[in-house]
Amino acid sequence: MDLRTFIVTTAHISEFPNPITFTEGAPLTVGEAYQGDEGWDNWFLCTTPGQEAGWVPGQVIERLDDLHARARAAYTARELDVRVGERLSASRSLNGWFWCTREDGVESGWVPQANLTEYTPNCVVQEEVSGCGIAAAANILGTTYAAMKAIANAMGIDAEDESLWSDSQYVRRLLATGGATAAPGEAPFVSWERLPDLALLAIKHHQENDRDFWHWVVFERSLGHMHVLDSASYLPSNVRTDFGAMQPKWYIEVNRPGAQRPVQDASASSR
Repeated sequence: MDLRTFIVTTAHISEFPNPITFTEGAPLTVGEAYQGDEGWDNWFLCTTPGQEAGWVPGQVIERLDDLHARARAAYTARELDVRVGERLSASRSLNGWFWCTREDGVESGWVPQANLTEYTPNCVVQEEVSGCGIAAAANILGTTYAAMKAIANAMGIDAEDESLWSDSQYVRRLLATGGATAAPGEAPFVSWERLPDLALLAIKHHQENDRDFWHWVVFERSLGHMHVLDSASYLPSNVRTDFGAMQPKWYIEVNRPGAQRPVQDASASSR
């Protein structure tokens, strides 16, 4: 089964709190076909004993006559309530809807295809040698380098300010402007597998005149696939999977705007 990753572009709230649900072979009474401009073709309003009527895809219906049918397969009309910006995995598509699961894997349901856009990794590239923190925030918040830089400058944050080069608080402030939350401390890197699904990573860690310096990158995991968004302008590809070539020192766990799961502070130290 090929899973695809989608981002919610339009919120969806179900209007059916008691969705019709049945097993293979269940008796069905088939009513009207759905009529609308959404492009949701081949849906029929069906009933089965003991349940409220609900919309069923024609692919599931085995007709016995004009009115009566039985279910070719188990089915539920449960829809998933989603917010803009949520990331979902989709395993099935039917007649203008996707069967989606939240990133935490806890809840699944149908979401209109028109409310989703497929996610493909894309990395904002820093426009200044010292702009990796601004670029990392832009990558997490889904904005441009110029827009993030303007926000930073309005907050008194300048990429060329050397006092920020050994500081991790300013990226937290930048992320907060877009509704993202970051753990208050840094946790030591142990392995790629043990990283949270979204994190700021400190790579190229070194010291100059007893001060710590590093390069900011963004780690993402979705549907079991991992990659790093590295904003360095000299790279042949800014979406990296050459994990052996990177040597992270520590990380900060991040939640995107609207995420339900709170960030936990697993820090070994606080900067």
